[in-house]
Amino acid sequence: MFFPDKVPLASKRPVLDENEIIAKAPIIELEVTKGHKIPARLVTVPVRQLRLSPNNPRIRHKPPSNDETEIEDWLWREEGTKSLYNEIKYSGGLSEKPIIDSNFMVVEGNRRVVCLRRLSDQANNGELLDYSEDAFQTVQCLMLPQDTDPKDVDLLVARYHVSGKKEWAPLSQAEQIFDMVNKHNMPRGEVASALSLSSQRIAVMFDAFKATLDYGSQFHDEEGKWIHKFSYFYELFRRPQLKAWAMDGKNMVQFMELISGEKPRLSTGSQVRDLGTIIADKKAFGLLLSDGFERAHEVMKAKQSKIDRYSKTLEQASEVLLELTRNPAKLSKDPKKARVLGAIKERAEYLLSKNLSRSRRSKR
Repeated sequence: MFFPDKVPLASKRPVLDENEIIAKAPIIELEVTKGHKIPARLVTVPVRQLRLSPNNPRIRHKPPSNDETEIEDWLWREEGTKSLYNEIKYSGGLSEKPIIDSNFMVVEGNRRVVCLRRLSDQANNGELLDYSEDAFQTVQCLMLPQDTDPKDVDLLVARYHVSGKKEWAPLSQAEQIFDMVNKHNMPRGEVASALSLSSQRIAVMFDAFKATLDYGSQFHDEEGKWIHKFSYFYELFRRPQLKAWAMDGKNMVQFMELISGEKPRLSTGSQVRDLGTIIADKKAFGLLLSDGFERAHEVMKAKQSKIDRYSKTLEQASEVLLELTRNPAKLSKDPKKARVLGAIKERAEYLLSKNLSRSRRSKR
C-alpha cells in the first residue's frame, strides 16, 4: 500500500515556507452538508511545523496550556494512542489525512500527528531499523481556507467523530453537539439532520452535557474530574422514567449530591441504570441516601428473589390447575380439593382486582 504522506526530504528537520507549501497544492472538496463543500488544499507539511490544538475535546478540560510539549504528552497518554501509533508504524504512514486550518493548527487528527512526531524522532535517532532517518518527517494534510466558517469546522469534525466511523467517547460527542447548538445557535433538529442522528439521541447528549456543566459549576475541582461525571448524567437522561424524575429541581440536586464527594453514594455511571427501581422502593431509596448503592441494591435483589420465588410457585400452581382441567373428575372424589380450589378462586379474583385498579390509577 502506498502512503503519499510519507515523502522523504533531505533535511532531517525541514521547515518549509508557508507560501511554498500552499502555492502548488491541489484543491480537494470536503463535504460538510449535502450540497455544501469546503475547498481544502492538499498540502505536505513537516510534522513539527504543525501546531497541536489545546481545544481538542480529549484534553480541553485539563489544566489550560498552550505548551506544545505538554499537549503532546497529554495526547500520548490518552487511551488508544499507543495502539494508533503501532498501526501507523506497521503501515508506514496514515490512511486518513489530518485536517488543519490556515495557521497550521490541527483541527482534526491531533493524535495522529503526535504518533508521527514520535515515529519521526525514533527514525531520526536510528531506532526504527525498517525506516530511513527522514521517514515520517512530513505528512499530507487537508488545509481549510482562512475564511472557513467555524460552524462548518465543527460540523465537519462532528461528522468524523459523532456520527462517523471514528467515534469519540460519548462525552466528547456530547460536547461537540452542545457546542453546535449553543455556540452556533443551530436548532437541535438541524444538528440531528446534519449528523444523521435521531432527535432523541441529540436531546439526550445535549441535556446530559448541560447537566454535567451545571454539576461542574457546583462541585468544581482543579483537576477537572467533574467532567467525567457525564456518564452518570448520560445514563440518567437516556431513561425516560429517570429523566422525568430528574426534571424536578430538588431531585436533580439530590442526584448531584449522590454522585459527589470522596465517597459518593453512586460510584459508577452504570449504577444509575438501577436507580429507577431503587427510587420506586422507599426502603431501598432511604438506604441509598444513607449507606450508598450497594446496600440499596442488596435490598432490591432480596425483594426480586422473593418475587421470583412467588412467580415460581404460581407457575407450579398453574401447572396443577391445568392438570385438573384435563381430569375434573379428580375434584369430585375429594371435596377438600374443591374447597381449596374455591379459596384459590377468591384470592385470585381479589389480587386481580387490586392489580387492575392500580393499573387504572397509573394511567390517569
